[in-house]
Amino acid sequence: MKYKALMLDIDGTLIGAKDSLPSQKVTDAVHKANKKLHVGLATSRSVAAMKRILDQLEIDGPSIIQGGCRIIDSRTAVILWEQTMLPDDLQQAAKILIDLQIPFVINDDGKYYPYGDQYQLFKPLHIWIKEALPLIVGEKILAAVSPIATISATLMPIHGNPDKVEILMTHALATKQHGILEVAKLLKIETDEIIGIGDGYNDFPLLMACGLKIAMGNAGDPLKSIADYVAPSVDEDGVADAIEKYILK
Repeated sequence: MKYKALMLDIDGTLIGAKDSLPSQKVTDAVHKANKKLHVGLATSRSVAAMKRILDQLEIDGPSIIQGGCRIIDSRTAVILWEQTMLPDDLQQAAKILIDLQIPFVINDDGKYYPYGDQYQLFKPLHIWIKEALPLIVGEKILAAVSPIATISATLMPIHGNPDKVEILMTHALATKQHGILEVAKLLKIETDEIIGIGDGYNDFPLLMACGLKIAMGNAGDPLKSIADYVAPSVDEDGVADAIEKYILK
C-alpha cells in the first residue's frame, strides 16, 4: 500500500514532556517522510501551543488542531476548516461543570477565556478542563454531559501519569476522526491512504479513521487493541521507528 499522508499526535507521541520538542531522531525521520508524503499533526493543542514544534518539523500538510475543531495549513497557520460548538450546548455543558464544581475555560476563536458574565460568545471552539482529574472523575463528567447529543467529550491522558486526565469538549462533528475526513478531502485522497499515529483516549477516533493505525508503546491497551502496529514508546522515538518501517523502506 502506498500511503499519501501521515498524521501525528503530539503529546505522548511526538514528545513526552509537555514543554519539550521532538528528539533529533524523530525530527530527522519526519523531515525524510515529508519528502515522500504529506505530514500533518492531529492534536488538542492550539496554534500558539504547537508553533515551536511546527517550526522544528517544517511540515507542509494540513494539521488538525484543538481536538478536531479546526484544520490549518501547517506552514502558514491559515484556517482551512472549522466547526464551532453550538451556543446552547456550551451553556448546558457549562452549567453541568459549574454544578459539579469543575474549573474550566473556553477556547473562543483560538484564545482561552473563563466562563462568566464577562465572556462574550463569538466562535466557541471547545471547553477545556485543564486541571488534572482522577480518571474516575473524568468518566463521571463524560457521563454527565453524554445526554447532549451534539457534544463530544474526550478524555486526554497526562503522559507519565495514567491515572490522571484532562477533558476536551467539542462539537460532535469536531473530533480527530472528522478532522481526518476533512484532511482527506483537502488532499484529494482516500482515508485508507492515511497513516495515523497516537497514544491517548482521544486518538481512538484518529486511528479509526486512518488506513494504517499505529499506537505508541506507551498507549493504553484499548488503543493498542485496534492498532495494526504498536511502535516503541515516545521515550524510545517510536515515531521514527514507524516512519522507517512504513514510509522510508
